Amino acid sequence: MNNQRLGMLFDTSENSHYFYDSGTGKVVSCTLEEKEFINKILTNELSVEKACSSNPEFRNFISDENLFACPEYRDFIIPPKEEFMEALKGNCEQIILELTESCNLRCGYCIYNEHHPEFRGFSNRNMKFEVAKKSIDYILDGYKKKRFALTFYGGEPLTNFELMKKCIDYTKEQYPNIKLDLSFTTNLTLLTEEMIDYFNSLDNLDILCSIDGPKIIHNKYRRYVNGKGTFNDAIRGLKLLLDKFYEKDNKEKNIAINSVITPPYSKKTLDKVNNFFYKELNLPKDIKCNFSYLDRGEMVFNFDKNSMISDDIGKKLKGSPIEEWAVNNLINAEKNPRHFSVISKDMLSIAKRMKSDDGLIELTYLHGNCVPGRRRLYVTVDGNFKTCERIGDCPSIGDYENGYYFDKIYKVYYKDYIKHFREICKNCWAQPMCSICYQETMGKNGIKPSIEDSVCKSSRNLIKDCFIMYYRLLGETNRELLQETLDRYAKAQEEAEGFRKYEV
Repeated sequence: MNNQRLGMLFDTSENSHYFYDSGTGKVVSCTLEEKEFINKILTNELSVEKACSSNPEFRNFISDENLFACPEYRDFIIPPKEEFMEALKGNCEQIILELTESCNLRCGYCIYNEHHPEFRGFSNRNMKFEVAKKSIDYILDGYKKKRFALTFYGGEPLTNFELMKKCIDYTKEQYPNIKLDLSFTTNLTLLTEEMIDYFNSLDNLDILCSIDGPKIIHNKYRRYVNGKGTFNDAIRGLKLLLDKFYEKDNKEKNIAINSVITPPYSKKTLDKVNNFFYKELNLPKDIKCNFSYLDRGEMVFNFDKNSMISDDIGKKLKGSPIEEWAVNNLINAEKNPRHFSVISKDMLSIAKRMKSDDGLIELTYLHGNCVPGRRRLYVTVDGNFKTCERIGDCPSIGDYENGYYFDKIYKVYYKDYIKHFREICKNCWAQPMCSICYQETMGKNGIKPSIEDSVCKSSRNLIKDCFIMYYRLLGETNRELLQETLDRYAKAQEEAEGFRKYEV
């Protein structure tokens, strides 16, 4: 029997040690001596039985708290097939239309470049209105809710602006009783005043702007097809939005920034990007700036791959340098809500983790996977249905002519998935909190072979990082501030995600 499944040890400082128990979800603090004792159990140097017989105090404690008793096998929670089919019908809350495979940029890290072979390449193909119309009708015919999200994707979606308008106008006309939440991501270089005039005529629109920071950083990878940097045109587009579209405190006209941070990750770079937006550009406080990592896939960088994280970050975390930067800033008395926004989702994943005060966690969620087609649906230019826009070359879950492939979805995304991971997960302490999703596990013919060495290890590292961040903040900063931030984040996500409030 492999004791690794029983739990995980982590430290927040030289003198602060903790044990996460996988069977109950509890976290207990421990001394250095206790940590070393527990580590012998987790590494199979010492069985739980021998540990209990040699240490009565340990035996009594784990008996009272029901620790070190994680079941060898835990079934995944999935709906019965009929219930699954009913969950999809009339309930999908968002459709993402891939308006085009064309883009006027060739960003060095884009997933549609040749160094990401799992994704389609760039092309001049555009979605036909018939594909968009039939996809919208399939989802909204018999829709059971009052709000619906209509989202546009590319390529650069503004290269097919006329289809975007046509889809919005059609949906508003055909489904007047549904409140539309509209959104798209843009590189800003094609934005015009005429486009903004149209956007201002809409009731509820979110625009996510791709800008990587100051000119020297932005132009490193965000370039036109001819290799010219796009910074000046992107900033021109942003200023147009700020002048002609943005309205303070108007929650129906939202602008946000997404910055891709490229290695080597350093405090110097992150500070520079953060200061650029909020000091140099002086962005309004209600415009959020998201820092994101590169997408998976191969890429050639002009730096030593052994130096992915700079020494000025701290390296307390294994794979979360951006989050560590935010936590360090918070602990160092920079109580900036923007730093909390970087880590709020991670903190909430710890606060809302599966826990059992009496028994054991016998059932777990199907990792971080969504119900395919339930919350959102991605439609490619040729009308194939995918689970989301980030999943790449994977089995389709339907198409615009035939709708959902219910039998295929249930087999590939549930039955085959569970069969593959049942043996893998039995030895893993992270199963109740695992966040891997179909994006990382699914290939053209279903589950990709031999993925557990990379995907599972990465997932465990990220979960451990989340525990370290959470308990560092609990021990080294204001508990009330952490609770307030989690409550605010949970409230913002409640309608879309079904999150509840959780006590720190």
